[in-house]
Amino acid sequence: MTLIRGVDYSTVNPDNKWKILKSQSRFALWALLISSGVVMQGFDLVAGGQLAALPVFKEKFGILQPDGSYLIPAHYLSAWNSIAPATEIVSTFIFAPLLEKFGRKWAILAASLISVGGVLLQQLAPNWRVHLAGRGVNGIAIGMMFTVSPLWIGETCRPELRGFFLCFFNTSIVFGQFAIVAVSEGSSHISSKWQWWLPLVAQYVFPFILTVSWPFFPESPYWLVRHGRPADAKKALRRIYGFKEAEYYEIEVSRLEEEIRITNDRHGNIDAEPPKRLLGVNVQLEAECFDATNRKRTLTAIFAASAQQMIGATFVIGYATYFFQLIGIKNYFGASIALFVVMLLASTAAFPLTEIYGRRFLIVGPQFILCFMLLIIGILGCVPNKARASWGVVALLYIWALIYQLSIGATGFVLASEIATMRLRGATQGLITITNSLWGLIMQFTVPYMINPDAGDLGGKVGFIFLATGLIAGVGGWYLFPETKGLSFEKLDELYAMKVPPRHFKRAVEQHPETESTQAEPAYALRTFLPKEGEVHVEHA
Repeated sequence: MTLIRGVDYSTVNPDNKWKILKSQSRFALWALLISSGVVMQGFDLVAGGQLAALPVFKEKFGILQPDGSYLIPAHYLSAWNSIAPATEIVSTFIFAPLLEKFGRKWAILAASLISVGGVLLQQLAPNWRVHLAGRGVNGIAIGMMFTVSPLWIGETCRPELRGFFLCFFNTSIVFGQFAIVAVSEGSSHISSKWQWWLPLVAQYVFPFILTVSWPFFPESPYWLVRHGRPADAKKALRRIYGFKEAEYYEIEVSRLEEEIRITNDRHGNIDAEPPKRLLGVNVQLEAECFDATNRKRTLTAIFAASAQQMIGATFVIGYATYFFQLIGIKNYFGASIALFVVMLLASTAAFPLTEIYGRRFLIVGPQFILCFMLLIIGILGCVPNKARASWGVVALLYIWALIYQLSIGATGFVLASEIATMRLRGATQGLITITNSLWGLIMQFTVPYMINPDAGDLGGKVGFIFLATGLIAGVGGWYLFPETKGLSFEKLDELYAMKVPPRHFKRAVEQHPETESTQAEPAYALRTFLPKEGEVHVEHA
C-alpha cells in the first residue's frame, strides 16, 4: 500500500474524504474556474427582472402609460426571459454530441466568444427585438457551459469528493444572481443609459476570465483515457493536482481505465462502432439513455434538475426584485440584495452538508417544507390588506430561499450529475440541460403573465401555482432519488442492476456492503425485495 500525503488513493474510501480535501486546493481552483462560466446563467436568469425595474431601461423599451410612467409589457418580459432557455435547448442538441468526439476543453472557448457576441447585441440594441436576439445568442453560450461544467468536474474529481465540488455549480449560479442584483442596485443611482448598460457590461468579465485562462485549462482526464491517450491524461492530471508523487497519476489513470472497462463490460463499448447520427445528434446514444437498463437513471437525473423549476425557483429567484416592486416594497433593490446574500451563504454552507448528510436527506424532506411555505404565500396573497401581507410574503420568501439553497438548489445538480452511468454521462448531462432549459422556457414565459399588472397580477397567489407543481416534485423525489453519498459508479451500477428501489440504496449498502453482481447477463438476472422488517435480500432469478 502506497500512501500519498497520508492517503491510500488506490481504493475509493468515503472515510478519507476530509483527508483528501486538504490536498485539493489546486483542483478547487480549476473547478472554480470552469464553474465561473455558469455565473453567466445566474446573470441571465435574473437579468430580466432586474432590468425591468430600472427606470431608464423602462423608458428605452417600455410603453408610455396615461399617468406618465413606463411599463414593460408582459409579452416583452416573457419573450426576453424565455428566449435563452429556448436557444439552450437547440444548441445542446447540437453541442452535447460534440463533447464526446472532441472533448470538453474546446467548448469553454466557444461559449466565451458566443457570450461576448450575445451581450454586445443586448447592449447596442435599438429596440426590444434586437435585445431579444442578444439574449438568444447568449443562451447558446449558457447552454454549453451548463453542460460542460458539471461534466468536467464530475469526471475529474476523486469520487469521495464529487458532491462537495459539484456544489460549485449551483454556488456559481447563485453568485451570478447576487452579482447582477448588486450591480443593478448600484447602477440604479445613475441617470444615463449606463443605468442599464452597467449590468450588461458586467457580463463581459466571466468570458474574459475563461478566454485568458483557456490555453492552460486541462482536458478531462477521463475523456483522454477513454480515447486511448493515457499519457496525455497523466499530463492533464499533473496540471490539475500538482502532486509531486508520480504514483498518484498511475493510480488515477488505472482507476479511470478500470471504471471504463467495467462500464463497457456491463453496457457495451461506446466507441466500438461508429455512432448513428441524425442532423449531427448521436441518436443511438440518446436512445440508450431511455432503454430498459438506463431509463430510471436518466429520468432520475432529469427530475433532480427539473424539480428546482417545479418548486418555484424561477419565480423566487428570477423575479424577486421586480416582484418586490410590484407588491409595494419601497426599497425593493435592498430587499433583493439581502435575499441573494442569504441564498449565497446557504449555497456555500451546502458544500460540506452534501457530504455529511447525503443527497436524499437534503432533498426529499425539505421539498415538502418548501411546498408548505408556498401554500402560506398563496394564502397571504388572498389577504385584502396587501400592505401587511406583502411583508409576510417577503419574510416567507427569505426563509424559502434559505431552505431551497441548502437542499434541492445545491444538491439537485449534484445528484443529477452523478447518477448516470459513466458511459452515458455526457449524453445524460445534455438531456439535463435540455430539460432544465425547457422548464426554464415554460416558467420564464408564464411568470411575467402571472405577476405583471397588465396580465394576471396574482401577487402572492402565485404560491398556489407552484405548490401544485412542487408537490409533483416532492412525491416524485421520494420514489426516484437515491442516496449516492460515498458510492462509486460501479456500486451505483450494481444497485440499479439489482433493481433495489432508489429510496432503499443506503439501507441496501449498509446491510450488504460487499454484495457484488456475479452474473453478467439478465440483469441482470438479479432481483431485490424488501420484506416488512426492512432487511434487504438479493436473490438469483
